[in-house]
Amino acid sequence: MQVSINPINASSKAIDITVEPERVDKYYQKYLKKAAQELVVPGFRKGKAPLSMVERLYADRIEDYFQKEVVDDVFEEAVKEHDIHFLLYPEIKDIKWAKGSEMNIQIEIEVEPELEFKQLDNLKVPYTPILLDEEVNRYLEELRQEHSVMVDVETAEAEDEIASEISLEIEGNSYTVNFTFYAGDSKPFRSFPELVGAKTGDVVDVNVSGKLIIYGMREIDAKIDPETSYPAKIMVNSVMRKQVPVLDDDFAKDMEFDSMEQMRAKIADDMRLKNEHLNINGRNQAVISKLFIDNNFELPMKTLRYLAEQQTSKIADEQTKAYYLYQYQMQIAQEMINVYIMNNLRKAMPLEITEEMQTEYYTHEAILDDKTVEAWKEANQKDISDETYKDVVQGYFLLKQIADTSEFFVPEPEENQGEFVEEPFEEALEEIVDQAQEPENE
Repeated sequence: MQVSINPINASSKAIDITVEPERVDKYYQKYLKKAAQELVVPGFRKGKAPLSMVERLYADRIEDYFQKEVVDDVFEEAVKEHDIHFLLYPEIKDIKWAKGSEMNIQIEIEVEPELEFKQLDNLKVPYTPILLDEEVNRYLEELRQEHSVMVDVETAEAEDEIASEISLEIEGNSYTVNFTFYAGDSKPFRSFPELVGAKTGDVVDVNVSGKLIIYGMREIDAKIDPETSYPAKIMVNSVMRKQVPVLDDDFAKDMEFDSMEQMRAKIADDMRLKNEHLNINGRNQAVISKLFIDNNFELPMKTLRYLAEQQTSKIADEQTKAYYLYQYQMQIAQEMINVYIMNNLRKAMPLEITEEMQTEYYTHEAILDDKTVEAWKEANQKDISDETYKDVVQGYFLLKQIADTSEFFVPEPEENQGEFVEEPFEEALEEIVDQAQEPENE
């Protein structure tokens, strides 16, 4: 048996296998005898018909199944002999064979890309750091929202919550359901501009999406078209508005501080260390993005499509499925890029992990989780005890080592006919997923 392996691109290879005539004939005779025991030939008891007659009657079926058996056996042998690693399953592109001659099998496999990085030190990496002041503002806003209250108001404005009774007539049957809507247009399917200005007791005519009825009003057992809008009447039972406190000294005093200035300073002190470690992770991820852009390689697209389709296989609605398929493809493409770059970095930059490095990494993760090191280790004991966890620690230090020699800069927003231009990595990721959306060439 002769085997040749040729790269198609960074993520796929062509494997040509030639099997000598004598070996193919043994396979053929073996399968022919096996088929003769199972196939029915008119005028003969099962298993008693001459092989020549079985072959004449069932030649196509025998050839098809026999070829599959040959391919399975010789490919498995080639994988072991040549240490072939592949993703998912091999794709048989062509089989050439005539009785009495050799068999040529052409197989295509997807593989993990092998990279030779153009540059690993002194990189110029775009990265917008996480600013401590912005993190403090975000935390204060969350705190402010947590202390909000809902109050009754007379007249609805945009964003107000409307407790209501909705009435619909579908296929001659009337349905009434209690449901919460919103005035304005901020929440898809559940917001209605018609509700702005409504008061308790008002009845407002609207058109309700079939999707909302299917997924939100399960009491309605009628046959609903998700793409159709249904006329309905909303009777307003109450109008509620979220009332959030002002971030001033009075709010700070409620939180047991003397002033907002003092409160902000304390929050900043508490968040400073975590912010530094968030930026370590941010710079590490920016390094991965930079390495992908500089060493742009093709991802295994069939594997990408397959994994995303598995995640969405149970979604019946085609429009919803298409949305989630795109989102999963984005997520899986990002994960693939991370994994393949890290695996290739481990080959390019061998690094032995010491106990001190492990402790430093555990401390880093504990800070991000707002825990002590011991509490973090206890919560993640199962992961830490896994032998592969050393790869996670190693990956962290490999990226940090590259980051320490890199120059990070905040990218300037670009203008293109008045429209914002995406960062190169995001643009590349979208191109990959757009390619994944296209039908495969047969």
